[in-house]
Amino acid sequence: MSTKILHFFIACLFTFSISYSAASNAVQDNKRLPEIGTTGAAFMSIERERVVGDFYMRQVRSQAPIIHDPVLDSYLNSIGQRLVRNTSGVRYPFNFFWINNKEVNAFAFMGGYVGVHTGLIDEARTESELAAVLGHEVAHITQRHIVRRMQEQQRSMPMTIAGIIGSILVGMANPEAGAAGLYTTIGMAGQSQINYTRMYEQEADRIGLSVLLAAGFDPRGAPDFFGRLAEKYRYVSKPPEMLMTHPLPESRIADTRSRAENMQRVDVPPSLDFALAKARIQARYIGNSTQSDFQSMRSSRNAINQQAGQYALAIRALDNGHTDVALELMQPLLERAPNNPFYIDVQTDILLAKGDYETVLDWLRGKYVQQPNEPVITLNFANAALKAQDTSLAEKLLRDFLLQQPNDPLALDLLTQVYERNGKRAAMYETRAEALALRGNFKLAIDQLHTAHNHTDSDLTHKRLNARIDQIRNLEQQVQNLM
Repeated sequence: MSTKILHFFIACLFTFSISYSAASNAVQDNKRLPEIGTTGAAFMSIERERVVGDFYMRQVRSQAPIIHDPVLDSYLNSIGQRLVRNTSGVRYPFNFFWINNKEVNAFAFMGGYVGVHTGLIDEARTESELAAVLGHEVAHITQRHIVRRMQEQQRSMPMTIAGIIGSILVGMANPEAGAAGLYTTIGMAGQSQINYTRMYEQEADRIGLSVLLAAGFDPRGAPDFFGRLAEKYRYVSKPPEMLMTHPLPESRIADTRSRAENMQRVDVPPSLDFALAKARIQARYIGNSTQSDFQSMRSSRNAINQQAGQYALAIRALDNGHTDVALELMQPLLERAPNNPFYIDVQTDILLAKGDYETVLDWLRGKYVQQPNEPVITLNFANAALKAQDTSLAEKLLRDFLLQQPNDPLALDLLTQVYERNGKRAAMYETRAEALALRGNFKLAIDQLHTAHNHTDSDLTHKRLNARIDQIRNLEQQVQNLM
């Protein structure tokens, strides 16, 4: 891929990363949509698109404030994959991840990657509202909007790729600064780009709304969320970045609401997991909510709000070092739902903070036997074993887990700690190299593999390390070819 083409990709990536338009229309509207896989196919193959997405995700891991929280990751991916299963044109696995940012935003890019700001779920009132945004972003990917935009703008003026990538990554932590940097780098978009963007947004609206319905969510979640967001910031001087770059006019919101109301009505019951995920983010990551806010939730007549409020209070108590208070708050929640991963995670941290290693290991061993493939239980069990100095157990759990999910940064970091405790220097450097490669630091990853090579006399290990060095070098060369 030429430098100019990649420039267009990054510019389009920014365009779609801040889009939230309303979702809409019934199934018959899909007849007017392009055939998936035909548009843009000659310009860029699916495999090349996956490589570009993988490259960008490595940069995001290295610089963006990604949250590595097994409970929240599991929840977000459960919603995202539910939408993906009801979407046509899926060409590769999708990955959903959290960005620790108070701004209401989400973004999608090549390779099936969808990032969600913590501020989004803080603003959403129902799970269908959260799913509406995810469905819209999924549609951008399956319809190959970025590739199509690149194809349309091959002759656009050259742009500075380093400045654009830097602006996007800065924007994840500070949207205002990121937007300013981007506009300085590439200037304002022309009218043709605005028109194309509107077309793609409408296409994503239609498909996203149909996917929302097919996945069992309430299609009214889209107009409810977008309409409320537009109304909330209508008269403020500095609205969210999304509304500044992709405004939601009344006509568009009205059209979305009309289409949603003409679709099959879905009465979706309130989701406890949504309430718990939102409470966890509010209590631990965003920090906008006060103790009295959570107390009010706990005193609500709504059973789900009661549990979410009590859960948030337990997290705050734990994080403030009040483990006895946290334990008391968690007890009735666990009695009500002993296998809820949100509760298991916090209870594990409480027991570890109290130094009650024997109790927590016995308790998690029972949970693991019941659900051996559950990520939250497995990672908590491994972490507890590491804290309890049972490094053999921790190593086994993490190695088995990484066979299923080899690109999990948290598991790799934990396994690196396990090998360091055990004095397994070669394995420690090798695992550290994998974590570095995930973050795009190929040169340092190769250095770590060479160091691992010097800490073992095994010919078989030498061959494996040499093979992995060659793989990472090839990956590095692929990235250089993109630039």
